[in-house]
Amino acid sequence: MSLKANQFVKVIQQPLNTYNFVVDIPDIAYGLLVSSTTFPSEKLQTVSLYFQGEEIAYPCLPKNGGSWKVSVPESDSGAVKKVFDTMKQSMFSQKTGFLTPKRWKDITVTARDQSNNLVFSVILHGAYCVGREGQNLDNSQNTSAWKWEYEFHYTWIEDVDLNNKGSEAPM
Repeated sequence: MSLKANQFVKVIQQPLNTYNFVVDIPDIAYGLLVSSTTFPSEKLQTVSLYFQGEEIAYPCLPKNGGSWKVSVPESDSGAVKKVFDTMKQSMFSQKTGFLTPKRWKDITVTARDQSNNLVFSVILHGAYCVGREGQNLDNSQNTSAWKWEYEFHYTWIEDVDLNNKGSEAPM
C-alpha cells in the first residue's frame, strides 16, 4: 500500500453512503418513503470590485431560498398523493382562492452512516409544498411503478453537524 493510501485511510476510514438518509416533513408520515432527493446547499454570493484594472472578488451574503424536490412512490390507494396534496392545499385553496401562508414548515434532510447513526443534516426553514410534476403514463410498460416528484420552496438553509464519531467497525 502506498503512503498516499495510508493518508487517505486516516482521514476517510469508511466513505459515507448516499442511500441511507431520512427526510422529515412535518405533517407527513411518509418521510421514509422518499426514494430520492438532493441534499440542499447554499453558496455565498460574490461582489467584484476593481483596483487598478484587477478584479477583486469578495464574499458576501448567501443566496437564500430555492426549490427542492423529492421523489416518492405511490400506493394502489393513492394515499401518498392525498397527503401531499392536502399539505399543498393548506397553503392555497383552489376552490375559494384563499391564500394562507401561515403554514410554513421546517423540513430536515439527514445523512446516516451504515449503522443508521445520524451524521449531519440540513434544515430547510420556511418550506412549503409548491406542487407536483406531471407523471408519464405508458401502457406498454407493465413493470413501471408510479412515482411522484413533489417540489418544495424554502426560505433559508441551516446546516447542522450532529457530531457523530462514525461507525465502530470501519472497513
